[in-house]
Amino acid sequence: MTDAAARTGRRVAFHAPGQPLELRYVDVPAPEPGGVLVRVVIAGVCGTDAHRLNGDIPAPKVPVAFGHEGIGRIEMLGEGVTADSAGEPVAVGDLVYFSPAQVDGFPVAGSATPGDDKAPWPVPADRASVATYQDWAWLAKGVGFFRIPEGTPPEAVIAFGCAMPTAIGGMTRLGGVKAGQVVVVQGCGPVGLSATLLASLGGPSQLIVIGAPDERLEVAQRLGATATLSLDATTREERAALIAELTGGCMADVVIEATGRIEAFDEGMALLGVEGRYLVLGIYSGPPMAQLNVVRMVNFSQQIIGNLGPARIEDLKTVVDLARDHGKWLGFADLVTHRYPLARTDEAIRAVGSGAAIKAVVLPETG
Repeated sequence: MTDAAARTGRRVAFHAPGQPLELRYVDVPAPEPGGVLVRVVIAGVCGTDAHRLNGDIPAPKVPVAFGHEGIGRIEMLGEGVTADSAGEPVAVGDLVYFSPAQVDGFPVAGSATPGDDKAPWPVPADRASVATYQDWAWLAKGVGFFRIPEGTPPEAVIAFGCAMPTAIGGMTRLGGVKAGQVVVVQGCGPVGLSATLLASLGGPSQLIVIGAPDERLEVAQRLGATATLSLDATTREERAALIAELTGGCMADVVIEATGRIEAFDEGMALLGVEGRYLVLGIYSGPPMAQLNVVRMVNFSQQIIGNLGPARIEDLKTVVDLARDHGKWLGFADLVTHRYPLARTDEAIRAVGSGAAIKAVVLPETG
């Protein structure tokens, strides 16, 4: 199909919590100068999508296009585009990893109230969009995209979705994990597993992951966890006692929250030792208030660090590099447990929201 004006495609539109997702047909324009048009091959499902459908995030004023984890095949290059955001040469037919999470280096996915007329993300469902729950993604100038090298399976890149760039951004703000430190990760969903992998690369003496179900804890061990604690089989008090035993009473140098649940915050602070640092990655929505023992925090010289998403546009390139270097021997692609056609996007999101899937993806080309 060479006539850009004749190109049409399907797009999933979100109206409001409790309403069914709409599959509509839209015109797909040619890319603007500096932009790229890609055919979506894989769209990763994020827990934020489940929060949107559940009403944890304010409803938009108009129907919006959404989905923010994508791999696509380049269909058209806008005027002046010869390379990806890292300077690697690209051509029509190349597979690229893209996300609206970073535009010209600034985070946008979830960074403004959904439906805000001034917010670049999400966008009304009738406009050209970089959203991923659609056949075609229109990457405006400045949207980060990175070529996937030959031999790197696309599912190995999308396996952690936006969770990995979020964890990379968090590690940047944290200052990383140092060799010999004790690290506790709360949660073993995509964000928690991403944090586990990144923390393991720092060479901690102990890397303890708290979560459920057991299948995800087994993946955490494969990614570097030295010990796992099941939420289903332990109480908060038992977990604290076990971590105290493992650390000789010193507790953790670093705790990483990746649960998305406000009740995890108080427990995480209690697991933190002297001069410990607490990185909060998952509490993006829901009840906003948590308890904090300020006296203990001050007396122990502790730090609390929040992080929304990628710190830099280059964090998306790091995701591709990790898949290239570690994906095969660590089985990244195996983390994709549920696959759905575009018409069943709502089922894919429910699978993530219920915890049934380690990673769910939508495959527009399958129907």
